[in-house]
Amino acid sequence: MGSSLGQRIVFYRKKAGISQKELADAIGMSSTALSYYETDKREPNITILLRLAKKLNITGDTLLNAEPIPDMMIATNSDEYPLLRIFRGLNNLGRERLLEYAAALDGLPLYVNPTELSKAVVVNSAAVAGRTKKR
Repeated sequence: MGSSLGQRIVFYRKKAGISQKELADAIGMSSTALSYYETDKREPNITILLRLAKKLNITGDTLLNAEPIPDMMIATNSDEYPLLRIFRGLNNLGRERLLEYAAALDGLPLYVNPTELSKAVVVNSAAVAGRTKKR
């Protein structure tokens, strides 16, 4: 399943490190109008698409491409954006250390999100059920 145009606008805006207001001002529109595009409530015309692409430093084709954005590259909530920004700013050694630290936290029940824990149980249960059926 591909990502929506609005999701791609948000993704590339965040990747460029600019706010919704900054992008809206740069292409001559209101933040509200840009918000409608980012939430897929409206579709921008070709002129606006090209302005967006230029300001986001990508091609119009990239913006219009319906290929999904890899889950590992997009934050799902505002708490995750600073973590992605920190991670992307680290060299390879820093990234390795950060991932080691995150893996250590992930194994401690005190730090695991209960909803994520229940998802892991469901996935593991499905994997076990799949292995049982093959035997």
